[in-house]
Amino acid sequence: MKKVFVLLAFMLVSSLAMAQDDAPETTGEITVTQEKEMEQVKENVEKAKAEAKKEKKEAAAKKKEEAAKKKEEKLQKQIDSKAKSISKEEKKVEKLKGQLEKGKLKGTLSPVDIQKLEDKVAKSQMKIMKEQEKLTKLNRKL
Repeated sequence: MKKVFVLLAFMLVSSLAMAQDDAPETTGEITVTQEKEMEQVKENVEKAKAEAKKEKKEAAAKKKEEAAKKKEEKLQKQIDSKAKSISKEEKKVEKLKGQLEKGKLKGTLSPVDIQKLEDKVAKSQMKIMKEQEKLTKLNRKL
C-alpha cells in the first residue's frame, strides 16, 4: 500500500510539474500572439488618428474656402451697389443740367434758382467722386 501511495503521489507531482511546464509555453505563445494583436491594434489606432487629422484639415480648408467665397460674393455685391449708385447720381446730374439749360433758354429761372440748381449739380458730382473712390477701393480688395 505504501508503494501505491508513493506511486500516486509521484504521479500527482509529476503531472503538476508537466502542467506547469505546459503553462509557460502556452503563455509564451499567447504572449506572442497578443503582442501581434497589440501591434495591429496600435497600427489601426494610428491610422485612425491620421485619418481623423486629415479629415479635420480638409474640413478646415473647406470652411476657409467657403468663407473666402462668401467674402468675395459680398465684395462683388458691394461693387455692384456702388456702380448702380454712381450711375443713378450721374443720371440725376444730367437731369439737373437739362433743367438748368432749359430754364436758362426759356428765361424762367431766377438767379437764385440757377444757383440752387448749380449747387445741387456740384453736390451730386461730389457724391459721384466719393462713390467712385469707394468703388476703386472695393475693386482693389477684390
